[in-house]
Amino acid sequence: MILMIFARLRRYMCLLLFCSSLTAQAQTPKAPSRALDIQLTKDTVEQVGETVNRQYFDADLAARMNSSLRQRLAEGRYANATTAEALASKLTDDLYLLSHDKHLSVGVYPPTVDGAYSGPGASEQSREESVRTTNGGVQRVEILPGNVGYLNITAFFSPNEAREAIAGAMHMLRQADALILDSRENAGGSPDTVALLASYFFDGPRLPLMDIIPRSGEVQHYLTQSEILDRDGKRPMYVLTSAHTWSGGEGIAYILQERHRAEIIGETTVGAANAGKPYKINEPFYVNVPNGRLRTVVRNSNWEGTGVIPDVAVSAADALRIAHQHALRQLLSATPDGSWHRELEQELQKLEARPEVH
Repeated sequence: MILMIFARLRRYMCLLLFCSSLTAQAQTPKAPSRALDIQLTKDTVEQVGETVNRQYFDADLAARMNSSLRQRLAEGRYANATTAEALASKLTDDLYLLSHDKHLSVGVYPPTVDGAYSGPGASEQSREESVRTTNGGVQRVEILPGNVGYLNITAFFSPNEAREAIAGAMHMLRQADALILDSRENAGGSPDTVALLASYFFDGPRLPLMDIIPRSGEVQHYLTQSEILDRDGKRPMYVLTSAHTWSGGEGIAYILQERHRAEIIGETTVGAANAGKPYKINEPFYVNVPNGRLRTVVRNSNWEGTGVIPDVAVSAADALRIAHQHALRQLLSATPDGSWHRELEQELQKLEARPEVH
């Protein structure tokens, strides 16, 4: 799924479980905002509260949020929200203040050209287009100097949508001596695809990675794949992050970091971990509700609120150069004297001579 305008619009992404199609909102011809009447505002606030109360994974907090929204409605908090977008923004702000959950948000279905609201059906169409035009999230595959592989994935679509593109990329990179995974603009998506990608970085199949614990308590387990893949669990690996790395993009970095499988280089990530999906409220509103708490296997925790803290803190713009340097140094330390050793030294010297990027 495509890159979002960072801050508020990223809250409208549905963590890991649902790769949201909200990018379509930015690409759809903009129709006039829908004016709200008192009754629609009241119904929307009440239904948002009721949906959160039913679906949010923390039942006690869900009840408090429902009560608080109704109280704010009675106090006139939403009276001056004259458009659907304005009301969605206020509700999202209030839900975040109450929960500090970055996936809990209210959105507006994108308008059609004639000004009507498209609803969930159009999202499926735009999703198909997004999968096609982003190559299933795999944006760039390259062999950098020194035989260092580079993979840029900007989203995690479902395994059915992304498996072929990921397999092709990893097959191309199978002979690389080190690997750089670029998650600086990764907007998240399916936890199954996070586990699928992680499977290429560990030699063992069926390795437990993370759990998602819904309100019912029936834990969903995510493991590395059992089928034959171009696995390599030993070569040096680096993950690039930024202040815009979101959701599943954070998840892959967090999992690799906690197992000491990769060095994380870049900026602290957004800090959005809890799994959720959108629920239609009415025309034109929906609410994205986290209905599962994510828990990784090793740390028994997640990155909600804190983000993934890089091992090497540098600007996002400079992260690739620094990671490439780290990879070359690691390869040099393992390469005997000879022509390839000298070539690695020359490539490292070129990188070190480049100015820092800000």
